[in-house]
Amino acid sequence: MEKNDVFTWECEVRDNETDLQGVVNNANYFVYMAHARHKHVKELGIDFEAMYQKGFNLLLIRSEVDFKDSLRAGDEFIVTSKLVPSGRIRFGFEQEVIRKSDSKVVTKALNMAVCVSRETGRPTMPDELKVMLEA
Repeated sequence: MEKNDVFTWECEVRDNETDLQGVVNNANYFVYMAHARHKHVKELGIDFEAMYQKGFNLLLIRSEVDFKDSLRAGDEFIVTSKLVPSGRIRFGFEQEVIRKSDSKVVTKALNMAVCVSRETGRPTMPDELKVMLEA
């Protein structure tokens, strides 16, 4: 997978992810997108566990989300993820949650991240991330 490719992950809404109105609780969209981001960076060659063992934490620092429609129990959906470099130390993921039955975008987001050295507590850009962002 190349850096500019759009990664996709598919899933189905489980009953326990809905609220009293019968729609997916908004917090679950963050979980869906986080899971897709983790799978995306792994596909690009970045392993969260290996980064942690080397002394780095990959952290979400900002999330801008537009909720456009709702998913319901049983709906199948796709989460897309596109890597977007942003300056020297930040990188983002443009993401959408799309209902499969009608291809409707139900959630659109920009999630920004950084890598922080556990030793210094400061943002850093290890070689693995440089390669991922420059590829």
